[in-house]
Amino acid sequence: MKNTKAMQKPVRQREQRDPKALLVRAGLAAIFLLGAALVFMGYRGRKLYESYGFAGGEGFQTIYQLSASVSENWEGQIRKEIGKQTAEEQEKLHETAVLLLNELWEVNSQAGVSTEKDSREENSQTDASPENDSGEEISSENAPAEASLQPEFLEDRDLSMKLLYTAYLVKGPKISTSNRKKIQQADPEEAARLRQELLACVLDDTRSVPSAVKKAVSKLEGTERTAMLMQAFFTSCNTDSQEKLTEQVNAFKKGVRGKEEQLEAFQMIAGGKMSWGWQLVISRSRTIILLGVLLMLDMALLAMFMASDRRWRFDAKWLLVLLIIDFLLVFQLLPLVYISARALFPEGRLTFRILQRLFSYSLNREAVRNTLITAFSTMVLGTLIAFPLAFLVGRTNLYGRKFFRALFVLTYMVPPYVGAMAWLRLMNPNVGVINLWLRRLLPIGNGPGPLNVYSVPGMIWVLTSFYYPYAFITISRAMEKMDPSLEDASRISGASPVKTIFKITLPLMMPSLLAGALLVFVAAASCYGIPSIIGKPGNVSTVTTRIVEYTALGQQGVNDAISLSVFLMAISLLILFISDVVLARRQYITVSGKSVSPSIVHLRSFRIPLTIAVSLFAVIMIVLPFATILMTSFKVDVGKSVLAAHNFTTQNWKIVFSRTETLSCLKNSLLFSAAAATAGILISCVMNYLMQRTRIRGRSIPNFLITLGSGTPSVVIALGLIMTMRGSFGINIYGTAT
Repeated sequence: MKNTKAMQKPVRQREQRDPKALLVRAGLAAIFLLGAALVFMGYRGRKLYESYGFAGGEGFQTIYQLSASVSENWEGQIRKEIGKQTAEEQEKLHETAVLLLNELWEVNSQAGVSTEKDSREENSQTDASPENDSGEEISSENAPAEASLQPEFLEDRDLSMKLLYTAYLVKGPKISTSNRKKIQQADPEEAARLRQELLACVLDDTRSVPSAVKKAVSKLEGTERTAMLMQAFFTSCNTDSQEKLTEQVNAFKKGVRGKEEQLEAFQMIAGGKMSWGWQLVISRSRTIILLGVLLMLDMALLAMFMASDRRWRFDAKWLLVLLIIDFLLVFQLLPLVYISARALFPEGRLTFRILQRLFSYSLNREAVRNTLITAFSTMVLGTLIAFPLAFLVGRTNLYGRKFFRALFVLTYMVPPYVGAMAWLRLMNPNVGVINLWLRRLLPIGNGPGPLNVYSVPGMIWVLTSFYYPYAFITISRAMEKMDPSLEDASRISGASPVKTIFKITLPLMMPSLLAGALLVFVAAASCYGIPSIIGKPGNVSTVTTRIVEYTALGQQGVNDAISLSVFLMAISLLILFISDVVLARRQYITVSGKSVSPSIVHLRSFRIPLTIAVSLFAVIMIVLPFATILMTSFKVDVGKSVLAAHNFTTQNWKIVFSRTETLSCLKNSLLFSAAAATAGILISCVMNYLMQRTRIRGRSIPNFLITLGSGTPSVVIALGLIMTMRGSFGINIYGTAT
């Protein structure tokens, strides 16, 4: 052993001194530092973003775009035309520009601060809580400082005129479309002459104005007349198309709304302070921070993988592992961690006050109780149904067992909404088909019932009809892999088939049986479709329906929804832990030297009765509900038989498929489901390849994250995505196809 360790030490030292290993480590360190630089730049950009207080990140983009147009028009025409004036005239134009700027913002040019009127307006709004683009309140320390005309824009001739031109593009005097066309459609010589005449009129109030702007300034006097003349001059100098400028100005107004914020933005545009790079960093600061964090994390993991291998060699498979990890971290783990933090640390410190307040409501306690009752009952009933069906289909000579195998998983592929609507037609207490039959067969009168789908037992029945396939599939797969040698030994020893099932088959199947049962429990507890359709009319609330109800009640409702989501997630993760950790250790494997298949149990005289019983179950649980939905779609009056006179119609189908919104929904459903399925299959195939066909380091991390996501209720993940994918963490895909 000592010799082995002594030999390994020089090998590791040689590997560490290997030039390729040194190059790989240097590359990892460089990329890690790049990620840190991105985080720092994003942080700086975020601070600048918060300090300006624009309406959103788009504000910086529009500032950059408008800045480019302003610079082009300034250098192309305005500066040249002003340069043709004498020094005295240029100084007078500068004074005019300063006068118009001061009047435009009603500021004191000497003090460089807002007037008393603006201060009163500011004070009247102090009670309001401004919000940034992610919906979070902006703290007072990050609120934008009161903007003012900076001294350089009042003292420098070019800057003052450029600032005036920028401001007049957005909030200057309005020139009618007809006057604008007269100004802009003049030939080059007339346009040049018009510009000089307009500047002369600005300098001399007594000078007659050109005919092209006479109508625009005919009723104006003093500074209003001067402002309109300057606007006409700027309009005649625009080299960009009016459509382009109008589009940019409208975008600017949406992105920069406040009066003081607009002044700050105008000075940034006129001073050329917004470069392409900085506007990208500021407007996408959160995205850049997220990319930097992921890059640093990836390099840290990659270094850990290489160090564990004790050789610094890069494997391309690690790229696949890291890409899957990044995807799952952003779109799965981040939402779950965020809503957990929001529930447990609402005020920046650990507290259970929100959970205590939430569960003090009787309706919430009832929802939790209903969820646990329905989920547990569905688990028990579904498992009791699934095990004998799986045994009959997989281990006996039942007639049509391949057909039944395919039929029993049909409800697994049908949305629960469809099943809920089907059982509404069958078990409605007043007009349900089954209730109508029972009232005719039994002497129970014409009152409602005897079955009521709008109840806890009704919900349990519908949930069971849709989620027993989860246990059926799990148990069937385990039965197909079970070695029959122990069962054969039991029968050779004289045990009856029934005793063999209870003494051998059932104990061997117990881990898979419990795993399937727990899967049914999680699926039933996290279901929303069936409780929303069946539970609401009967005032039977569950945790999922309460979560959706709370999300429509404003910020406090969202907080309550988050708390309920964390409670539901905790139950699901506990079940996942029991299933994947505790039960996984109890999996029974029979070691044999040859490939075997389970022996078939011959039912003998019970073959036909059991086939009839299984067929009857299939008719009640599958054929009858779907046939009811299908027949209802062809009825004119849903309360009558489809065979009644004049009650059969195809008009319902024609109406549905002639509506544009229906076709759009159908297209979206097919497109989105196909895209999601494709992405899921790709990730699953890659992960299965990495897990089964390679021994690459780190492959267990994405496997753990995928397992975590599969055990989390979909309504919890949906709420977490809603909270995190609105720009708060650099990704804004809320309300989009993505």
